[in-house]
Amino acid sequence: MSGQGTVKRITPAWTYKPGPDVSDTPPPGLVRAQALARQAAAVGLAALDVGMTEEHIDLVVSEFLAENGVEHVWTITNVGLGENTKICFPTKGPGQQKAAERDVLMLDVHPITPDGHWADCTRCRVLGDWPEARKALADLEAIHARTLAFCKPGMPAKDLFGFCHDLLKADGFVLLDLLGNIGHSLTAGAAYLHNFIDAGNDTPMWGAWAVEPFAEREGIAVKVEDLVWFGRESCVVL
Repeated sequence: MSGQGTVKRITPAWTYKPGPDVSDTPPPGLVRAQALARQAAAVGLAALDVGMTEEHIDLVVSEFLAENGVEHVWTITNVGLGENTKICFPTKGPGQQKAAERDVLMLDVHPITPDGHWADCTRCRVLGDWPEARKALADLEAIHARTLAFCKPGMPAKDLFGFCHDLLKADGFVLLDLLGNIGHSLTAGAAYLHNFIDAGNDTPMWGAWAVEPFAEREGIAVKVEDLVWFGRESCVVL
């Protein structure tokens, strides 16, 4: 044992306050995992070309994840083309649907990094000359940005849902999520532990939550997703 004077006490970086003891900044491993998820989604979108199947896109994403040390995902990679863009659910895996000359690709990836962090990212890409789809995606991304900016440490999940849902309705969107939510809690080793960001969940939001509005307007489905860390004093978008 080291002698007195050589050992420094390890103490919190912050003073005690009532409520959850959650770090104000996200764990570095979670930041790295989410960066990898964003990169994987970007690689999948960039690979898209007319005639590619959903299964092919899934393999492109899988190859990228494997090259970066990922051996597992916590749920399937969701790949949607054509009408399949309107469904994003763990029981709906990639199939033989091919990208048309005018299409939308929805890609939702869920890597687990070797150090055990779970990530979650969704992006969409419009293929071909389809102004209405590009406008729908741009409008949803703007709503998503306003929703992320509205996040406050410890806010009830239902308040964030209400804010986003009002924006969606005002812009002519209809929520597509089969469980009626715009996201869920996410921790290392567990998703949905604190349930969903929906109209009935009054759980205070602390730690990591995935925010993922998924909606349709005039028959065009679009989705975008990022993680938010709800810290002690502020929120961080990963």
